[in-house]
Amino acid sequence: MSAQFEYDEQATATAQAPAMVSVTSQIGEHEGEQKPTVLSFKLAVSRYDLASIRMRDDKEILVSFEDASQTLIEYEDIPHNDLVYIFRAVDELRQHLSRSKNVSGLDITIQKHIPFDTHMGGTGAAAAAVLVALAALWGASIAREELTRLAHRVGAGVAEAISGGAVISHVDATEGIITPVLVQAEVAMVLVPAAADLDETEMFEQVRMLRKAHDDGPNRRVLAFEPELVEAVTHGDASQLALMMHNDFQPALVSLLPEHNDWLTAGMDEGALAVQTIDQGPSLLFLAANLSAATELADRFEQRMEISAVAEYGPVAGAHLI
Repeated sequence: MSAQFEYDEQATATAQAPAMVSVTSQIGEHEGEQKPTVLSFKLAVSRYDLASIRMRDDKEILVSFEDASQTLIEYEDIPHNDLVYIFRAVDELRQHLSRSKNVSGLDITIQKHIPFDTHMGGTGAAAAAVLVALAALWGASIAREELTRLAHRVGAGVAEAISGGAVISHVDATEGIITPVLVQAEVAMVLVPAAADLDETEMFEQVRMLRKAHDDGPNRRVLAFEPELVEAVTHGDASQLALMMHNDFQPALVSLLPEHNDWLTAGMDEGALAVQTIDQGPSLLFLAANLSAATELADRFEQRMEISAVAEYGPVAGAHLI
């Protein structure tokens, strides 16, 4: 569908987009200096970043970030990439609609519920919320598939947050491809958001070194998920999913941050069906039988470890107006 826009534009628009959490991640074989392929099975979960956008009568674009309590986040505390993605989202949609810069001034407020640098998709979620809110603000008639194509150009994770639900993400050195998976039920989980100063190159190098030291690991020359894993996600079968969850990044992360072993052990001790780190970051995911069990698990983990934990569920819908 081609994009069009009308001139009965609204004064403000607000959208939200979900966190994206990997329940399984596979890393392909290293080939030379090229970053290996990563295959991830991700769920959109019930934690959202919000974007509220108001038109300006000039061409300035002003962006501010707030925390969940609507307290302004200082500029120096905002990761550079999070700002870059917002401006890139505006620019991509503006160019797609052939809209003049002179009538494209905006005040954009991002309310963060997905903490920075936690590898829970917050950077992509904020940009996805901006795309959806801005499309409404500018009166654009645009298909979600077309918005997803624009999202791929904005940066990693944005298209996933537009799609929401359950997706299989295939990322190699040149492109990212997402494949939506139709699901019929939700699963409950506990998220333990954590941030750490981990360089992506360092993480992949640690994966490579551990594989060289232990040659009895799984064959990752061809990346694929077993049908039983897809079926477990499709039907919300937490018990089966618990048996099949896996993260190829986890051994490398735990070797760099040994205290995470204690966090993972505490999650199992407090009743999680399965525990693991999320993608290549330090955040944790504990799988639970249902949302009530997840809420109780989060409370027990917080009391034991004095670390914030939140009960969530997924998959949920992708970026949408509110």
